[in-house]
Amino acid sequence: MGNPEPSHTSADRAKPPDPKDSFSEFRCPLLVLALTTGIAGFLDAFAFLRYGVFVANQSGNVILFGIGAVGQHPAWPAAAASLVGFAAGAALSTWVRLMASRWSSSARGIAAAVLTMAFWAVLNVLLEYGRHGTVGKIVLAAVGGLAMGSLATLFVRTAGIASTITYQSGTVAKTGERIAAWLAGPSADRRRARRALLLGLMMLASYALGGGIGALAQQRPLLAPTWATLALAIVTLSLARPARSRP
Repeated sequence: MGNPEPSHTSADRAKPPDPKDSFSEFRCPLLVLALTTGIAGFLDAFAFLRYGVFVANQSGNVILFGIGAVGQHPAWPAAAASLVGFAAGAALSTWVRLMASRWSSSARGIAAAVLTMAFWAVLNVLLEYGRHGTVGKIVLAAVGGLAMGSLATLFVRTAGIASTITYQSGTVAKTGERIAAWLAGPSADRRRARRALLLGLMMLASYALGGGIGALAQQRPLLAPTWATLALAIVTLSLARPARSRP
């Protein structure tokens, strides 16, 4: 899947780079996309098996909240806490990225995600991964949602193609649409549809692989949020484009 090389008119070059597109913000953007999506799946599986709710997949938490409201899911307060935390994390990251600063928007977005994930990792140790009570699980679900909400806003497109890190229901739907466009759409659109299809399949594979590793991490829970935080910090900060080199 090669990097697209769109043509640029003088008007295009005058526009500021899109801070929500991984191709504008990162070197090796497909690597960053695969890594961040895998981290989201990894931590989502870890949290679900530990707290009984998701921290990234908020569609799942809405359902769990509804099931709990009729008495069929006792962990619904944690699902509600994760929903609130996720929204707060998205708001926090967006606010940080909009602030005037000499640091690039992507660097500030990464910092918000890394710091909230590190806070969550520390709380997991202090509260023993929610092992000893409902209150601990609620707190951890809220802070985990905060971290994933911050991560979700890091970028939402890759080469102009929707690529939401934490929301794979949309990826599945878009993948179906892209298959149809590739097979039956106008010939001029088929190349883009094929590229978008491959991008979606890579995201789904990354999320699923991360989920499998997150399930295995139950054996050594200390490694989960901590190593995910370190991986996000090292790879994304090293691949973030300096502001002066943005296309």
